[in-house]
Amino acid sequence: MESAYTYQPLPDPANSIRLLSIEPGWPSDPIRVSIKVIPNLDQSPPYQALSYVWGSVENPALIECDGEPMEITRNLATALVALRLLPADGDPAANGVVVMDESHILHSKNRAWKGIARNRNEVEMIQSRRASADPPLFWIDALCINQKDVQECAEQVKLMRRLYTTASMVCIWLGNELVIPEVPASKLQTSRIDRAFGRTRLAELDPMAVVLSFFAQALRNSDRVKLNEYGMPDVDLLGFPSQKTPEHKILGAFFNQPYFHRVWIVQEAVLAREAKVLVGPWELDWKSFAEAVHILDAGNLRNPFTLQLRVTGVVSEESSSGVDIPAALYLCQIQRLPGRKEGLFPLLNKSRTRKATKEVDHVFAVLGLAGDVANATELSQELVAVDYKKPVAQVFRDATWFIILNHATLRPLAAAEFLEERPIPDCPSWVPIWSEPRRTSGIDYESFHADAGQKMNIQKVENANELKVSGFSLDSIISVTSGLVDEKLAVRTEDELVEWHYPPRQEEIDFVKSAWSLITDFYRSILNGSSSPVTTSQDSNTQLYLPTYYDSDEGVFEAFVRTLSVQTSEASPDDRGDESKDMIDSAEAWFQQSVGWSSHPASLVTKIWHTIRDKWYPGAGMLFQASLLRACVGRKFFVTKRGFIGIGPASLKPDDLVVVILGVPVPFLVRKTESQNYILIGECYVDGIMDGELVQTKQGAGKEAEIFTLI
Repeated sequence: MESAYTYQPLPDPANSIRLLSIEPGWPSDPIRVSIKVIPNLDQSPPYQALSYVWGSVENPALIECDGEPMEITRNLATALVALRLLPADGDPAANGVVVMDESHILHSKNRAWKGIARNRNEVEMIQSRRASADPPLFWIDALCINQKDVQECAEQVKLMRRLYTTASMVCIWLGNELVIPEVPASKLQTSRIDRAFGRTRLAELDPMAVVLSFFAQALRNSDRVKLNEYGMPDVDLLGFPSQKTPEHKILGAFFNQPYFHRVWIVQEAVLAREAKVLVGPWELDWKSFAEAVHILDAGNLRNPFTLQLRVTGVVSEESSSGVDIPAALYLCQIQRLPGRKEGLFPLLNKSRTRKATKEVDHVFAVLGLAGDVANATELSQELVAVDYKKPVAQVFRDATWFIILNHATLRPLAAAEFLEERPIPDCPSWVPIWSEPRRTSGIDYESFHADAGQKMNIQKVENANELKVSGFSLDSIISVTSGLVDEKLAVRTEDELVEWHYPPRQEEIDFVKSAWSLITDFYRSILNGSSSPVTTSQDSNTQLYLPTYYDSDEGVFEAFVRTLSVQTSEASPDDRGDESKDMIDSAEAWFQQSVGWSSHPASLVTKIWHTIRDKWYPGAGMLFQASLLRACVGRKFFVTKRGFIGIGPASLKPDDLVVVILGVPVPFLVRKTESQNYILIGECYVDGIMDGELVQTKQGAGKEAEIFTLI
């Protein structure tokens, strides 16, 4: 975008800012702004900050900045119109303002959202928007930063936390109107019965009225929110329409606004002392919005699902497209943290699902919220200093080094997923691509102890692209399935499936059958003498063999189920439910309904019992289905040379090596290179080593840890 405006240099880019004022005007008047330099942010006059999405640079809008023409994005132009005051004199209605008096059906005094939201065209609001002697000042990044000055941009980015915490108000601009999915007009119209009783459907009038009604009703449910058995907020929402109604699609459209999915807006919204959400003429108090979002989440509106059950020959189907709450919910959650700060690692993990124009901003945009960065030594802070001249791979690598060195942890390795075609070509395999969403759901650290609780042990390196770690190798892969890839599914970095469904689709059935065939083919090859016999006896002090439960068909099946559902071998009350008997029973029902008993050893009595149960309890396989989707989408099933079974990234290949790296509670797959170094393929689950068995066996025999140089 072009501009004839010349920016006056900032006397101290690390402490000086620019503020702008907007000339009052009616909706159709040209946009005129004026910019002035504030030498010291600490001595700045009161100002408001705008938090928004830049929008497309195509078809820019033209404004005047101190008398000079300047091009800006259309979205910013509509925000400036919404923010500017109205002229002190003149009839609003005659100048394009749609005035809303108290008799209007959508006036806040007549609606449930009274006290939390309002329309700025209400008569009372119009009077408060009239021009005054002291027009408000604003800080808006696109206009207050010289975007052509790379060094100034870097220095101003470092000021973001102060800029948004100092602002008297943060105006969150979602756009000039709420864009909703295509819904037939007939679906939004007031029914004849309602019209006869003098009632009007809000969806027919204004989609934002529907959204505000949802928020108001959510707040009415606040006293009903309780903690469930897992310590999580839970509520059975009352007063809400069916999830099949168009109103839910309108609510979903609100949360799908591009604003909630941008990486930069996280700190802008979170750090605000006071904030309000603006959509066209509507404004909503941020604190009320945040509380409502927490309640909607507790009501489990977020999860899309498709459920089809057949009971005594009758098919019953339920489905919901869900509401994409998590992106907005994350902002509200950080606000509740002490100091509104979080560690850099979780911030980077969450930013992976967000969008940014520049890949490096997935790191730079969250630094203001990272408490560990603020409290780190000056030397450590240099690793994550904002520098737009640094290559993307170096920014991602240095951020990962910061986490490893400052927290003495190698857990960021579990966030790395190797791809044959690297999105960032020069990025080391052990460095997560922080600008790319995960392709798999992360394995729960808290449930496993593959490293037997050992601390990390890394070696000094001369090349910062290398990471020398200590650990133990188990075995190499001999056979793998195809990956479970379902284009209808997507996975979030928060480890939540976008869509849950039952019964299973053919892709999942084929994956499970293929995995079971790998096991049966492996043991058949042993019986035929084409492979070395597998033993479960510990006849060597340094070699870990299969657990003894592999001696029975039942034990092999249970290990298979644990692997596909990523379960511990002992029951524990967490979000995956009972991790032993309930999961096995659910898996047996899943096999009965989806695969058939030819793939599973079971007695005649068991088969008859499950046939009866399937008739009366057709959803018995849902627990296993949910865990299968969470664990296996984006992964492959594999068998090692000695018969260990596991799941790992879709990029794994035969001959990849299973290793346990000290300091990380889950195992990994690595690939040896010609230079005798290793490529990190990604985390994996391997039955029989998740509780430290490999490390304990090796160390018990006096074996020294191996050194793996990851590149």
